[in-house]
Amino acid sequence: MTVSEPTKTAFISQVIKLLIILVSLLLPSSNAWGQQRILEKGLCSRPSGRVYSTGDRFLKAGKYLCLGQRINPANGNTVKVLCFSNRKFLYLNQSTIFNEQICAPPAYEAVQCSVLNIVACPQDYKGQDEQENELIVTSPYGSSIINNRPDISWHPVSDADSYTVSVKGNGAEWEREVKNSTILTYPKDEKELQYGNTYTITVISNQGDRPLNYYPKVVHLLPVDDVTRIRDEVKQVKDLGLQADEAAYLDLDAVFMSKLLLDESIKTLKAQVAAGSKNPTIYRLLGDRYLGALLPSEAEQAYTIAGELAKNSANKSELEKIQSGLNLLKWLKEQ
Repeated sequence: MTVSEPTKTAFISQVIKLLIILVSLLLPSSNAWGQQRILEKGLCSRPSGRVYSTGDRFLKAGKYLCLGQRINPANGNTVKVLCFSNRKFLYLNQSTIFNEQICAPPAYEAVQCSVLNIVACPQDYKGQDEQENELIVTSPYGSSIINNRPDISWHPVSDADSYTVSVKGNGAEWEREVKNSTILTYPKDEKELQYGNTYTITVISNQGDRPLNYYPKVVHLLPVDDVTRIRDEVKQVKDLGLQADEAAYLDLDAVFMSKLLLDESIKTLKAQVAAGSKNPTIYRLLGDRYLGALLPSEAEQAYTIAGELAKNSANKSELEKIQSGLNLLKWLKEQ
């Protein structure tokens, strides 16, 4: 049977149209696969976010996101993602490129001393030798907290034989004497701090009956709505079942630092150190957070350990970040 030329032309035209349709359907899947392969091969210099829900056509909950990667919500679903740099959860209900426009660093970054912002760093830093006899309250770390019964700790003063710790603010006013220790667990018989209020924690070093010096620290307990949201987001991170170090230095740090909760971030990182982590990123970020809490001595110790671990694992990226932190510490000492 002979097929006429017009019939052949029509058939070829239909085949071409069908191929175009198939390619258009398969292309997004190919792109998504390719983007994931980029992550798997380590070609993405640093993951910038994570998928936190089902609903994407190709990406599962828990998957990393790179800048430039496309979010493809399926059938009108909303995809929840966490951006590490601006520390926000984003809810995307249409095809969206995960880029710097929607994942820009927060404006409040300018209020924290860091390797990215030396303007907020203290201009009167004293070296370790000069600080030896200076009283400094170390924890709660930073000025914002969510724990309404925080432990209180401070640097020791060489000539002191006791310390007086007091807390004053709305609904709380108490005082304790501490001997042979530089940490006080919040007393069980005292009323807890109230959410949304500000308190002054003062530690006085004593030699016998004579006070040597004192250090007042002002802390603000976040409003209950913020505390509830933070705790809910922490639960979501833990429910993903991530590797503990990774959850600490990426997701949990992003959640806590969304409200500048240095206290929670530092305690989380210290828990990983206590668990035996040898990850240089844990120690380097701990140094960064100590620096944000204006504790240069603790920051230097963390950076030093991070540097040793990074050298042992030939981690050039971490070594560069660690050196930035050490350079800032050197700059502080020269002020």
